[in-house]
Amino acid sequence: MIEAALWSSCPPTKQLFHHDPYATTGTATVLQVSDRYAIFDQSVFYAESGGQVADQGTVNGQRVIDVQKAGGRPFQLPNGEVATIEAVFYHEFEEPCALTVGEQVTMEIDGERRLHHMQMHTLAHFLFHATGEYLESQGLTRSTRGCHISDSSARFDFNCAIATDAVPGIQERVTQLLANSPEATVDPLPGTRDVFVWRSGDLEIPCGGTHVRHPKEIQGTVSVRRRTKGKGGTRLYIELDRNAP
Repeated sequence: MIEAALWSSCPPTKQLFHHDPYATTGTATVLQVSDRYAIFDQSVFYAESGGQVADQGTVNGQRVIDVQKAGGRPFQLPNGEVATIEAVFYHEFEEPCALTVGEQVTMEIDGERRLHHMQMHTLAHFLFHATGEYLESQGLTRSTRGCHISDSSARFDFNCAIATDAVPGIQERVTQLLANSPEATVDPLPGTRDVFVWRSGDLEIPCGGTHVRHPKEIQGTVSVRRRTKGKGGTRLYIELDRNAP
């Protein structure tokens, strides 16, 4: 975590990926620099949040290995959860960055890594929905302790026990959703530019992450597995083998 003195006077970072999650390049102005960290007025990089890991790439050819958020304010979502909005993004470089305040820079993210994150985030929504359907059928309430989304897998920690024999049915439902869901839409929630409502058919989930436009952009074999997570909890993983037919 960087010192507050570096980011506290900076305005919230404009998040370019909300306008086009497929864009891999962008420009920005340097606001602050300190050793291996830099803050810009806007960014094409996704900062780690909502369980989704950060983008990697370069700024003026210099390697960015992580992007995190600082500051911001709480914003209550329609489902009762609370998100942090209007945050400042700080970019961590592999080496001390040779940038100066006021400089105009060119950003480029790892496009394949971003696309994989978009695919897995969409699959995470399908897993969340399919598991919710199962829990409702059992008279249980769906609630989570957290999630994590990377390039080849995603996971949710649910606050209840989910039996091993329920997993094949959840996986089958995810596969159905993947095959039959229409093109998704993403609309901003009133009162914020950072959180949106992702919709695909009857599915509707508040989210600030990146997703593919259509499930058909996710190719490969999907699998779901489980393990016990803490007292009375269950962790469900969804994985994508992109090399499988």
